[in-house]
Amino acid sequence: MWQPLHDAWWRLATTTQPRSFTQHLLGGLLQGGACLYQSGVRLRNHAYDAGWVRQTRLPCPVISVGNVTVGGTGKTACVELLATKLQRLGKRVAILSRGYGSRLPQPYWLQQHDGRLLLNGQAEPSRDGVADEPQLLALHLAEVPVVVGSRREQTGRQACEQLRAEALILDDGLQYRRLHRNCEIVLVNGRMPLGGWPLFPRGPMREPLTSLRRADVIIITKVDQSLEVSAALQERLRDINPFAIMATAIHEPVGLSDGATHERLPLEQLEGRRISLLSSIGDPEGFEQTVRRLGATVVSHAAYPDHHRYALDNWQAALRSASHARAEALLTTEKDLMRLHRLVGEGPGGGSLPVWVLRIRMSLLSGEALLDDRLAAVCAR
Repeated sequence: MWQPLHDAWWRLATTTQPRSFTQHLLGGLLQGGACLYQSGVRLRNHAYDAGWVRQTRLPCPVISVGNVTVGGTGKTACVELLATKLQRLGKRVAILSRGYGSRLPQPYWLQQHDGRLLLNGQAEPSRDGVADEPQLLALHLAEVPVVVGSRREQTGRQACEQLRAEALILDDGLQYRRLHRNCEIVLVNGRMPLGGWPLFPRGPMREPLTSLRRADVIIITKVDQSLEVSAALQERLRDINPFAIMATAIHEPVGLSDGATHERLPLEQLEGRRISLLSSIGDPEGFEQTVRRLGATVVSHAAYPDHHRYALDNWQAALRSASHARAEALLTTEKDLMRLHRLVGEGPGGGSLPVWVLRIRMSLLSGEALLDDRLAAVCAR
């Protein structure tokens, strides 16, 4: 039910010129909501910029990672990259996450220790109810606690005082202005139009592009998917914020594994194969492009809204679709596997059709040295 509605909204949200009468009518209604939303965003930002509302300062530096759109820029991979860089600087790092989709009482924290995922320092046999992105970050980053809670000034204090963190990464922090940050990093999708999309709910923009003036670092992501507009977008962003460090990045595939056994497979195994995709991420189109660049033929794609909570019927529908398309394997993302692990192998054909998982990593193409210098300066304060 929700998928067709989401797809229809996304097509309208990223189309600045509606074509049909229905699109014009719906676009007008959503534009009214966007005007109200914009008024709220402006009031919030002015309240903090003018000092009417005070931000909480924590005893250790805070690096915020965020974006101006509703998703699809690759924040999780960026947070992982930054955590690794801060660890190389000798800092004990903790990540502050809102934990969208979590069903556990908050706050709680996750940490990988000796290959096991710990919940609040205790072994947790079941991962049900744990948010997908914090879980993925904790599994990738050994000994880095991921503290989940909506009041991140409180979870940040907990990380500093109880977990002895020396540097904090505020995940999805651009709109969370209650917490003072020492470095504001903003990600911009390389396929964004030069003028941006319309504001939510008419479009996918959470803030206008002028909010990029608050950024210390702007990273244009997935530039390999939009080489023809990358240079023009960089110039446009420099016009908005000439003082920010400008960097470009790609999200590159670095591993393939079996979703049931977790056995590592060569990426070359995708080449020449008929592959069905299953995802609920912010940028399903980018996922498709990545798989095609690896030499696979994408024969179907069951794409659900970001953070979708999979049910057995979703899984069975994806398997049927893959079977009808004569796919040789069903491919999903690591983030999706966090919500699919109980379903893999269930349903008709679930044991015979291979389920593979693609791992993606962010790599910086330009601006990395300047970013490293900025992180070192922030941590030296």
